[in-house]
Amino acid sequence: MSTTAELRQLLKEDSQGKNLYDHLTETLMKILIDKPKDAYDSFELISANVKSNPLNPDPEQGKPRPLDSQQLQKQLDWTKSCENLLKKPDEPVEAEVKYPDICSEANALEWAGVSVGKAESYRLYLSIKKFSETCSPAAVSLRFFGKIFTRGLPYYVIEGENPDEPEEIDNMKQEGKEGANKYAYWVSQSTTSVDKEWVKLPDVTMAQIVAARKFKKFLTGDLNAPVSSFPPFDGTEKNLLRAQIARVAGSTSISPDGYYIATEDEPPALGEATEDQPYTGLTEPEAWKHHVIPLNKIGRVTQLPEELDENGDPITPEEEIEVNVLLDGIKPQNWTLRTCPGGAGSSPTTSVIVARSLEWPGAVAVSYGRKYVNIYVGYLISNDNVSRNEENPQLMTYTPYSPPMPSLIQSEWVQPSEEDGGLRLVEEADTKEDPTPPVKEGEEEDE
Repeated sequence: MSTTAELRQLLKEDSQGKNLYDHLTETLMKILIDKPKDAYDSFELISANVKSNPLNPDPEQGKPRPLDSQQLQKQLDWTKSCENLLKKPDEPVEAEVKYPDICSEANALEWAGVSVGKAESYRLYLSIKKFSETCSPAAVSLRFFGKIFTRGLPYYVIEGENPDEPEEIDNMKQEGKEGANKYAYWVSQSTTSVDKEWVKLPDVTMAQIVAARKFKKFLTGDLNAPVSSFPPFDGTEKNLLRAQIARVAGSTSISPDGYYIATEDEPPALGEATEDQPYTGLTEPEAWKHHVIPLNKIGRVTQLPEELDENGDPITPEEEIEVNVLLDGIKPQNWTLRTCPGGAGSSPTTSVIVARSLEWPGAVAVSYGRKYVNIYVGYLISNDNVSRNEENPQLMTYTPYSPPMPSLIQSEWVQPSEEDGGLRLVEEADTKEDPTPPVKEGEEEDE
């Protein structure tokens, strides 16, 4: 045996599965990869580093663990649900309801930092498309409202015109399709949902909207879960979800000025403009308008119905309730505007303009070319305890949130004394009449 072969055999003698030959090989490989300037002086440090971080670790440690029976069953169920969603129908179905192109909208939303993932967006697109095939044509058009995070599974929400006409409602307590219930909302907790898994939320009342403004609460992920809050909320989690969605939609549904026009109908409705030019100047708040009327302080979009007294004369309300108007401008202190891409890459015709709500973190409006998209991704927690100075938007005032406290306990009533001018109350004597009703003439008493 030659000296070289003998030396190599000596270096390959294992010590607990390791040998000097492999270590020197890995150390020299590390030097060739990193190319340090002082390899001679730092050879010991490189050698120690290779010992603690070997170049070829044990391949068995990197192998994934096999799935247990429960995990394997979950994976099979998910694959089966996706198979139903991706399966091509034998005959194409033409939906009478329009549905959004979420995949193209997702590219624009990525500029705003909002994304649910390309695979999830595609499954969500297919799910909404299948739902549109079975949805009532009265919904006209669907849009992806957003994703609501909860303590459990999230809610995926889609919006469309309310297909159901409210019946037997009190107009003093709830608006119909002319007001806060103009749009309907369907929710699901899976991106692989088919038509039967989208659940329509109930219509919202004024009292539910007013009560929802007075507390902040994380949702549980169960539509039928009770809502424990102060002040008390009339309804379960699906009612609270619907009330909060109505607040977000009224405050953050904005579009470029000129995209919609107000018709001459009464009340005014939206009509699409016919211009073909791309929008410019969208970095200024004046270029954005609310195309959904924000709710006023009593939770309405329209005026209260006129009340009449006993003589048929109209009753003048004690306080005049202001009603917001259609296509009203946004409040600059509630929004931030930026251009993507910025700097030298910005262009008034090809750039993406992002409007981000400060009142509802997670609400975003994006305008690109002749299109725009609104989306909300968040916990349905408003940021109304932070206000910006109108004169200097850089100054912000933070008010710590505290839940409303119950009213003071009333003291027990005390009978006023005669010195205070109060009348002395005297207990009335008990009646001692026979409680048995008298027998009418011609009728005999039962024996």
